[in-house]
Amino acid sequence: MDDPIEIRTFLGEENVTRQQVRAWEARRAEAVLEKFAARLGRRGVAELLPDFTIGRALDAPLDVQREALTIMKTGLGHAGIYALLKRELAISERMSRVGVAASRGRVKYSVIRLHVPHYSAQRFADWFNNLTISNAEVDMVDATPDHYLLRGLPDGRQEVVETTGGSPTASRFLVDYTRTEALTIPADPDYPIQIAGQAVLDDGLVIGGVRHQFRDRDGALEALLTCQFPGSLPARLIHQHQWHLASEFSNWMVAAAPTAATA
Repeated sequence: MDDPIEIRTFLGEENVTRQQVRAWEARRAEAVLEKFAARLGRRGVAELLPDFTIGRALDAPLDVQREALTIMKTGLGHAGIYALLKRELAISERMSRVGVAASRGRVKYSVIRLHVPHYSAQRFADWFNNLTISNAEVDMVDATPDHYLLRGLPDGRQEVVETTGGSPTASRFLVDYTRTEALTIPADPDYPIQIAGQAVLDDGLVIGGVRHQFRDRDGALEALLTCQFPGSLPARLIHQHQWHLASEFSNWMVAAAPTAATA
């Protein structure tokens, strides 16, 4: 399906096409569909997707696959997602704690840039912030196959269950958008719109964070999107998370086009 807007994507200094981003997303969609098939079985899948088998989903276009995954994830509910990923989440939490300890304060960044002509940075930022404020879980989960659960908590933090970049397991963490003291990602004064917060485990251990920066320039949105990770994380996972960022934010920008596009 053709996008209603043009999105130029830069992974570090590498210019990649929208087709390449969608190809990466398609591979992840296939992997997650196969995980659902293995863990839910035929009857479990049929309960969530009547008259639509995993086999049919694997042969379907990417946008149909994304819709099928979102239906299954929301159909399972929060408890079902926890149960589906119970072992993965336990393993990833242990890995996160070991990674933070081994890093001894060192960090690495996963960075991409997006350029979207005829698009408003402020309108997109308002739309994106409203996803969290209104707790629009379906829109947040639908952005990429590796999202399993994104929701606002009563204390204002955001709970995230996702496969981060090239990790072999899904992880769970909380993002606190009111705290940034643990972030070392520099705030660029040329980007006046900032969305930043630190990622923590339930006991408050900081495992990373985000600083997403936006500006309007010559009638286009320019986004500088950065995730901070423990320095012990392998370079491959950092690079794969660039594709994750490109996938989720490109899809969010397409979804926000009726509000944020200016032409």
